[in-house]
Amino acid sequence: MKTNKALLSYFLSRSLFLGGGISTLFLYSSKDAYLAIILGTILGIGVIYLISKIGAKISTNDSYNIVTRVIYLLYILFLIFILLIILATFLYSYFLPFTPSIVSALPFILIAVFLNSKSIKKITYVAQILFVLSLVLIFTKTILLVNEFDFSNILPIFSIKPSSLFKTSIIFTVLSTAPFLTTIDENIPFKNNLKYYLISMLTIFIVVLSITIVLGEMVNIYSYPEYSVLRKISLFNFIENIENFISAGWFFDIFINLSICSLKIKNITKTNSNVIPFIMILSILIIVNNYVANNFYNSMAIYKVFPWVLLILMIVLSLTFLIPKKKDTQNSI
Repeated sequence: MKTNKALLSYFLSRSLFLGGGISTLFLYSSKDAYLAIILGTILGIGVIYLISKIGAKISTNDSYNIVTRVIYLLYILFLIFILLIILATFLYSYFLPFTPSIVSALPFILIAVFLNSKSIKKITYVAQILFVLSLVLIFTKTILLVNEFDFSNILPIFSIKPSSLFKTSIIFTVLSTAPFLTTIDENIPFKNNLKYYLISMLTIFIVVLSITIVLGEMVNIYSYPEYSVLRKISLFNFIENIENFISAGWFFDIFINLSICSLKIKNITKTNSNVIPFIMILSILIIVNNYVANNFYNSMAIYKVFPWVLLILMIVLSLTFLIPKKKDTQNSI
């Protein structure tokens, strides 16, 4: 079966938007969030191009110097921290409010760690199946929401300050491109990454625009506006609560990203065992369970700052990837 590693870009670029990601866009741009997505996508294309250029200089993870390894590992762990916060708070808020997050999110970790033992090719095989399901779910929920559309809700256009729109665009760019650094050493051509990035951005644009058309000025009052909108769906006027099924696509994104992050921990630490990545991810989950998942104040505080922390880490990590190993420097001299 032929693998297409570029397909992973679709899931990576969507994985940080559930809950905090989309809520942050609405927080700064309100009803104009969909406009920020257009500008942010343009900026994101430039970021992906730069990441692809840096990745072309990296043959394998053996070319990393020690500083890069440490920073890369910290970057991966921080990304896992955010992913688990998104997952755990969502499960706690809407699915399993009486179940500790360490229990509800543990199956995702176990499956992700198991899947990474099969190499990135096996992750890609799973992604190919989930990609089709994800698109079907997005198409389905958009069609089912049509009866709730009120296009007057998007008016007036450009109701926020240009500075707020630009700020939101930067945040969107960071959230949609930060996970790409996890596959920087996979030598995925820019044009292949770009194809699935644009597909992913189109799906997010559709989701955000749909939320805006349905909720209007109320987009800022929900922690998970995308899920709140889905609750309005009633199929054939008698089948309700189907939001739990059609929201599954968001879990696909987080699962694929966790699988890749788990694999990269193994590569960075140069181990063939799944024990190390499992212990690291489980430790992060325990922290999330104890201090964030059921604490609204802490989760909102993190949602407000994590895009900027990611931006700083992206810049630092990208620069360190360009630093050659000591022996390579000596050889060049």
